[in-house]
Amino acid sequence: MALPRLIFITGKGGTGKSTVAAALGHALARKYPVTVADIDRRASAARLLGVDLNGRGSAHVGKQLEVRALSPRAELESFIERIVPLKMVSRRMLKSRTFGYVTAALPGLEAFLMLDRLRILAEDAAREGGYLVIDGPASGTTLELLSVAGGLGALATNGLLHRLARELEKFLTDPESFGVLITSTAEEASVREALETASVLDRRMRVRRVGVILNGATGHSFSRAESELAATLGEHGRLMERRIELGAIAERARGRLGGAGLGLIELPMLFRASLGKKEIFELSQTLESTLAHL
Repeated sequence: MALPRLIFITGKGGTGKSTVAAALGHALARKYPVTVADIDRRASAARLLGVDLNGRGSAHVGKQLEVRALSPRAELESFIERIVPLKMVSRRMLKSRTFGYVTAALPGLEAFLMLDRLRILAEDAAREGGYLVIDGPASGTTLELLSVAGGLGALATNGLLHRLARELEKFLTDPESFGVLITSTAEEASVREALETASVLDRRMRVRRVGVILNGATGHSFSRAESELAATLGEHGRLMERRIELGAIAERARGRLGGAGLGLIELPMLFRASLGKKEIFELSQTLESTLAHL
């Protein structure tokens, strides 16, 4: 499977987006230069990779893996400084009341400029033969974010913003440049949201879906004979019953996600109290193997 240069990870809240971003970045970095970027400054993926950005914009994890934190406000300021190269003037613009009215009238401007920054970073990655992995927001927010280019392009019918909007729309719909990887757990609400997100991306936005990650997947851990013993084992039996229940829920999720033709990728349940570099390494090995087979 040929991956796009920018892989945008989203999904229902709590489905492990940051874990997947960190693991995927780690897996790809074994062969390619990779940047894992967080776009709301939580830096969760960086922490999972053992890096505390501590106010820094970026840091390296080994030779080929970089982690970055981006913010919409910073991209707005950078954009103004690019089109108004005199710093004194650009800073005065950013602080002015009139400029505040402009940004209020165009509420998607900061998000739009963030997307344009991701486009530039993806083009840089392509030139280096690498990849950009985005630890994105929840799926609802992501769909709003990805629709910003079309909305702003309709408002700005000419000039710089119009040109950037057209370039950004072309980028988002280019399957070699941009794709979305959706995370899901086996719970019904998460599976339903993953299916709805995939449908909107495909039918309404014409954005490539890289696949769906079924995160924390469990298998059938006990035979039928062992399962029948559960009722006689007290607390241990109840744990067995819970594992059997989780396995059945995961099997239903596999059926729904796989049956929808979404390119299902599974990451196992690790049964650890917390995740860190060791666990990310384990998951990255699973992802590397799965992507190679796909």
